[in-house]
Amino acid sequence: MTAGKNPRNFKKKGQKKKVLHPFIKKEWYNVHVPSIFDNRVPTLTPCNKSAGQKNAADSLRGRVFEISLGDMNREAHENAWRKIKVQVEEVKGYDCYTNFHGMDITRDKLCTLVKKWHTLIEAFVQCKTVDGYLIRMFCIAFTRRQNKQVKATCYAKGSQRKLIRQKMMEIMVNEASKSTLKDLFKKFISESLGKEITKECSKIFPLQNVLIKKVKLL
Repeated sequence: MTAGKNPRNFKKKGQKKKVLHPFIKKEWYNVHVPSIFDNRVPTLTPCNKSAGQKNAADSLRGRVFEISLGDMNREAHENAWRKIKVQVEEVKGYDCYTNFHGMDITRDKLCTLVKKWHTLIEAFVQCKTVDGYLIRMFCIAFTRRQNKQVKATCYAKGSQRKLIRQKMMEIMVNEASKSTLKDLFKKFISESLGKEITKECSKIFPLQNVLIKKVKLL
């Protein structure tokens, strides 16, 4: 060893930086959903603190949340299979204000509806609401056995399926083109659209489990 050198002071090169927990740099924001729901703040969201050029509000704007309807409405535990998508449009202080972004249903709900010996009928349509939002709606329906039916199956003919799809699309376009986005989501949640389609299409073939399966905001 070289004379005069202290062996205890040898420092290794490229010493590791102290790793901080990622959540130390984050702040929590309240997520406010539109006023048609009972629970106005169903969730919180983390976001990195504003630092230098990076603004926290910019990274929050446009963020999409998928929340179960059971968490948003008090008496909606039976409808917890409905998932509502909301997107952040405005940030004020520690509050994020959102608007509708879409709707979906859970995979297990869809699996419980599909049965053998029945015909599945699907239709989708794209249209504009009164307040100028372009939306795409997907509808799903299943044929129903009639009372006192002996035959095991209840399949609809190709021509009947075609007529049902046309009727579905017609009803969806009519409802969307005369409603605002807010009113339309009220109808989706109350299942009134599904009931109307069931009533109108039953003249062609009896239907059951008619749902607006998915809604996309374009």
